[in-house]
Order: sequence, then C-alpha cells, then structure tokens
Amino acid sequence: MTAVFVLAAISILVTFMVPVQVMGDSPSEIAATFIQKGDDLTLRKEYHDALEAYESAVASDPYNSNTWNKLGVAHMNTGRYQDAVEAFERSLTIDPYNQKAWNNKGDSLAALGEYEDAILAYEQALRLNSNDHYALLRKGISLQQAGVSAEAMLVYQEVVSLAEKEVRKHPNYARFDGELWTNKGEALYRLGRYEEALEAYTTALTINPKYDRAIQGKIHTEEEILRARGASPIPSPVIEEKGVDIGLTNLSMSLPVLLGALIIALFFLRLRPPGHR
Repeated sequence: MTAVFVLAAISILVTFMVPVQVMGDSPSEIAATFIQKGDDLTLRKEYHDALEAYESAVASDPYNSNTWNKLGVAHMNTGRYQDAVEAFERSLTIDPYNQKAWNNKGDSLAALGEYEDAILAYEQALRLNSNDHYALLRKGISLQQAGVSAEAMLVYQEVVSLAEKEVRKHPNYARFDGELWTNKGEALYRLGRYEEALEAYTTALTINPKYDRAIQGKIHTEEEILRARGASPIPSPVIEEKGVDIGLTNLSMSLPVLLGALIIALFFLRLRPPGHR
C-alpha cells in the first residue's frame, strides 16, 4: 500500500514538474537570459564578455533578428567589423525590415572603408523610415568620405532641416530626444556652422549628460571655435580622485607670470650663500 502512495506521489510530481522544466529550457528563454546578460555587460562596457553572451544567445535561438543585431553591435564594439557585417546580414535575412540592423550594417561597412555599400545600407534604412535623421547623417558622412563632398553637404543640410521640422512638429518629444539634437549638431559641424552645432550638442547633453557622441561632438566643436578665433585649443589636464574629475582650467596664472616667477626664483637661488641647503 505504501508503495502505491509513493508511486502516486511521484506521478503527481512528474506531471507538474515536466511542463516547468520544458518551459525553462526552451531555446527562446535560454536566449533571453543570455541577451539580458549581454545587455548588462554592454552597459558596463565589458564588450568582450558581452560578445560571448550574445554568441550563446544566437546559439540557443538562431532565428531571432534582434539577437543577431545585438551580436553584430558586440562585434563592432570589439573592432570586429567584418564579423559584424555578417551578423547584421543574418539579422536582415530573418527580418528585412529591421531598421536598426540596416543602420548598423552601414556603420560596419563604413568602418571597413566600403562607403558605397554603406550608402546602400543607409538608403535601405531610409526607405523603411524617411525621417531617420541618423541614417541620413551617416549617408552624408559616407558620401563625404567617398569624395562626393558636394552631395554630402546637401545631405547635411537636409539633416538639419529634418531635425528642425521634427522639433516644430513634436516639440514635447524633441525635448527628450538627445540623439536628434546630436545628429543635428554633427550635421551643423560638418557644414562649418560651429556656433549652432555647439548649441545643438549642449541641448543634447542637457537631455543626456552621459551621451558619448554628444560629449565628443561638443569637444571637437569647441576646438574648431577656438581655432576660428585664432586661439589654439589647449587640452585641459584632469586629475581623477575617488571617481571625481578635478579640472585644472580655473588656474589663473598665465605663461608670462609663470616665467617671471621662475626668473625671480633663480635669481634668489644664486644669491643664497653656499652651505645652506
């Protein structure tokens, strides 16, 4: 009798446990776990570890376009641009309407110097969304790098117009779109309109102070403004202490003052009697 109860209990446990086990071991759920891990590692800029996580994700579920796109980005982050192109192509084979994958493929091709193919990728992204100012900007950059500067300038102007139209049409949305302002800033920078570019980058950083593209864009723009004013841009030394950046730009001593102080110090050193150290 006891054996019967034991067998019944085992049967009930198996009945309830098997579905849970199958669900937990499904390829899509395993892939989702690796994707989350990869996303977390990417945020921490641990790109090689993130790459391994995304590779595990596509191995578990090779039919997800977004997962292949994430793997491609991981390849880009580790400088493996040809591998990135192949991953984006896998992504687009699964979903030809994956706009991010088209843009990312374009970026990878541009990094490889394959500008004509990059332009085709950006144009495909623009077919999916004609208001994609990032794809338009990157198309302009590829045109410029391919030596078609006149057409590139027209594209940059189109980026600026598109961004301004977006701000007028959706002002509340634009207030929180750091990428829009960054794209506008880069287009203005490439048009040589540095003061306007600086305003756009500043707006982008007000929205997202940690946006790397906007940070770098603002730095380059400020350097160009200094050059235009006849001043050489001088990098500001930074001291890092306990995670805090302490800039040295507030020191008010100029070069002539420092030279004068040095001369006076040398003069008094020569006057000091020997034997005193």
